[in-house]
Amino acid sequence: MKRKYLIAAVCCLALGITACSSKTAESSAADTTVTAEAKPAPEDPAKAEGTGKEENSKKESGEEGNEEAGENAKETAAETEAEKKIVTGQVEKVDKTVITISGHDDLEYQVDLKDAETRSSLEVGEGDEIQVIFLDDGGEVKQAESYDILTSAAIEGDMDPVIAGVIKDASMNSIVIEAASGKSYTFSTMIAQKVTGDKGIMVGENVEITYLGSLDQGVALRVITEEGSGDAEATYNALLGTLVSYSDSAVTIQAADGSSFTFALDDSVDMETFEIGDELEITYGGSLTKQSAVAEDVDYQ
Repeated sequence: MKRKYLIAAVCCLALGITACSSKTAESSAADTTVTAEAKPAPEDPAKAEGTGKEENSKKESGEEGNEEAGENAKETAAETEAEKKIVTGQVEKVDKTVITISGHDDLEYQVDLKDAETRSSLEVGEGDEIQVIFLDDGGEVKQAESYDILTSAAIEGDMDPVIAGVIKDASMNSIVIEAASGKSYTFSTMIAQKVTGDKGIMVGENVEITYLGSLDQGVALRVITEEGSGDAEATYNALLGTLVSYSDSAVTIQAADGSSFTFALDDSVDMETFEIGDELEITYGGSLTKQSAVAEDVDYQ
């Protein structure tokens, strides 16, 4: 009997130990799971670096955008402050591309014509009536957007245009001058009346050229150097050519370059003594450009 109780007691003890062991294992597993869930996973270094770069890039991009927006705002403000003005007046001085204008508003302006648009084929000169559009930014010298020569002193009245400058180069039938604006112009002198004194045409000497039509045509009618300006020949216009035709009211000659010029005849001129083909010198007044030239005297060359 005692043996039976002893065996039963041993069985109960074994069951109790097994149950405690199972409970302890479950508790440890649960603790491990909780610990694993509570501990954050380590961050991937490459991913972290990429995220940091992205954030820095966004920041830099934002700063650049702000800087660009700021610059645009400054430019817009500057343009707003610079008022566009239209000034009409007389050219008082020419210093290369900068001209001084005495405006009709009784104010004086200095305007730089460099890169300005124009419809005029004439060189700007002192005494010209001019209209200029520029941005008034408060500076002493204004930058012109465009200009128009309303009245040119070079062709004032019934005369051919005139330009003054310094001789930069010359050959038998051409001349290159630099005008006050700093621009260079080339002219053919094949038919030009040359009044040059004893030295002839010399590089570096001041010169005044009367030309036909526009500067683009580049045909000189008269070349008067500084030394020759005191000669009697500098006081009148003359053109040489071969007599092509004539009538009681007009005469036509062909110049050395093949161009034909027709002159109205002054009442004092008698053409009866000349024949077709004669080499003549015609002294004239008026303008060949405007085809209003009048032959005041006709003589053999």
